[in-house]
Amino acid sequence: MRTARWLPILSLLWLMGLAGCSQAQQNPLPDPDIVFGYDKNLPLSPEESVAEENANYICYKVVYRSARDQRVPAFFVLPKNRPEGQKLPCVILMHGLGGDKTMLKMLWPMLTNAGYALFAIDAQYHGERKPKDPLPFFGVYPYYSRDALIQTVIDLRRAIDYLETRAEIDPKRIGYIGASMGGILGAIFAGVDERVQAPVLLVAGGNWKIMMEKSVLSILRENRENRPSKEIERALKAMEVVDPIHWVGRISPRPVLMINGDADDVVPVEANKALHEAAREPKKIIWYKGGHVPPAAELPNVLNSVLDWLNEHLKGQTAQSRFQRWLERTRLIATFLLPYLRDLWQALKEWLLNSDWAQIGFHPPLRPMHP
Repeated sequence: MRTARWLPILSLLWLMGLAGCSQAQQNPLPDPDIVFGYDKNLPLSPEESVAEENANYICYKVVYRSARDQRVPAFFVLPKNRPEGQKLPCVILMHGLGGDKTMLKMLWPMLTNAGYALFAIDAQYHGERKPKDPLPFFGVYPYYSRDALIQTVIDLRRAIDYLETRAEIDPKRIGYIGASMGGILGAIFAGVDERVQAPVLLVAGGNWKIMMEKSVLSILRENRENRPSKEIERALKAMEVVDPIHWVGRISPRPVLMINGDADDVVPVEANKALHEAAREPKKIIWYKGGHVPPAAELPNVLNSVLDWLNEHLKGQTAQSRFQRWLERTRLIATFLLPYLRDLWQALKEWLLNSDWAQIGFHPPLRPMHP
């Protein structure tokens, strides 16, 4: 009699188990090694040369071998204020769609002054890897875009392989900052490679369906307006394996920081939230007021949040006092803005010297005013 009493409950549990198995079979989590794996013993064969040097850092141009016979161009930046013999934490910087390895160069002064080495690559079909006749990324060729994202994740993993060969770098303190597409790539990259510590995902999102339906990005808007629904469904199916919502949860138990604008319409807010929900603890989510690019009023807070996060998780530094934070923000703004003010002043001087004004002592001619 007792057995008979439990039969309905046991049957229900059994049916729920079958439903769960069926759902798992329909949406299995891909094996990361099958999709993003590569030969670990593949020679890097790096080519290295000095690309830039100033009072704060020295930048090396590095080209290394990756999977599928790819040669990946990169910048490796070392701060000059590093203590001799001390291994440095390194932050990998990853650009957005249409950018290149210089896109986040505005962060170099801030991060090198804080004692971080940097590494930045060109994504597949970007920068020096851009073909002479490029096809539209995220356009009518979804497998082209999917394969490029997979290749770039492997290239980023090979970047860590390279960093592990450098005596200046502590391989246990490798961080990541990616913006937009770089943030999407970072969610996948950090999810499949445990060597990445405390990644920072800026203005990133997940769920390609949401992005296809709601993004104002021209190539996505053209797709949804001009392509039949069945083609869009096939494209979304092709891109499923590189949807960051499937990978971001694997970052745990490592911490992840996600920073987004509350009015972003390029990577829509709904896609931001989808990525946030897919991530597991420990995670920190920060919203700023603005769109895909932080407005000037919000930028110092965003940069301070990033630097505080890196200092805490890559250097073990505790939270700063208000006064220390004010000093850090002042220094941050100075290191961030001064290089651009110098460039602006130099460009202004060159324009003045090359104009007709130079012949009359820099006084522009007076002209009569008309109503």
